[in-house]
Amino acid sequence: MLSTRRTLAGVLLALLVAVALVPASASAVAAAGEGCQLVEAGVVNGQMTYKTVCPGDESEGPGEPGDGGSGSGGTPACDLSAVENVADFPFCVGTTACAVNNPSHLDPAEWPEETRPSPTAIYTWRWCETAAGTVDYVWTWYEPEVEGPSLTELAMQAFGALATPGFSVQFNPPGRAVVGVPTWFWAGTGNGGALTGSSAAGVVAIAEPSHLEVDPGDGSGTRTCPWSTSKSDACSATYDRASVRDGAYTARARLVYDVRFENNGAPLDLPGLPTALESPWATASVPVAEVQAVVTRSP
Repeated sequence: MLSTRRTLAGVLLALLVAVALVPASASAVAAAGEGCQLVEAGVVNGQMTYKTVCPGDESEGPGEPGDGGSGSGGTPACDLSAVENVADFPFCVGTTACAVNNPSHLDPAEWPEETRPSPTAIYTWRWCETAAGTVDYVWTWYEPEVEGPSLTELAMQAFGALATPGFSVQFNPPGRAVVGVPTWFWAGTGNGGALTGSSAAGVVAIAEPSHLEVDPGDGSGTRTCPWSTSKSDACSATYDRASVRDGAYTARARLVYDVRFENNGAPLDLPGLPTALESPWATASVPVAEVQAVVTRSP
């Protein structure tokens, strides 16, 4: 049973709710108006629902606007004034004027999820009035029309607008590393802070510095290092052998950011959005020398 605690737009809608829960009789079906009729639309939440079908709108879903909703030149094919003050979203189904409450006045916890046609459908109050004046009202599922890109698409546009800064792989000792002595690495860049990328409708991607990935080039593999864009020992590697044969090792590094999203200043968390941003790899030639000590003894 639908909760009696819910109120719809004043006393009129409260009365209509009570009427809507009464199954339509055969006489009501027959009184759908000239050229139109009420037909069964299926059982929803234990109650038989009905829709008004008029000539020319047989392809329309119950309570959903479609191609027949407007006449030529953008003029509505029905008189929307009959429903504009009843609910929030008026639309035409052929020559029938309909409207729904969006958002629904019914708590989502009370929606009959087992009959939900899609994840975006809402269970709400629908009022329809034909050109002949016949009224059809019922609780039913409504699929809101989506105009323009979705929030996920806008978020991906914002992510695509993120641009990592150019940088160079810096190391110390400068010019030449030494076997057995830790070599420091850092990213030489003038932009070591957060990055932002924006899309339409106020969706913003924000990339916060996370860490560096550094490969010394000696075959030891890539390591994760703390974020460092200035000379420090936060990220170091120790070479075990000199680069005599190749002249130098090719070290590489990249910047890694944590990514979050905001929609008009509010956090936006949607499944499937990227959580990290990586820069292209930058490289540097690192010559590595082996220093040998010569010990001499005095006679």
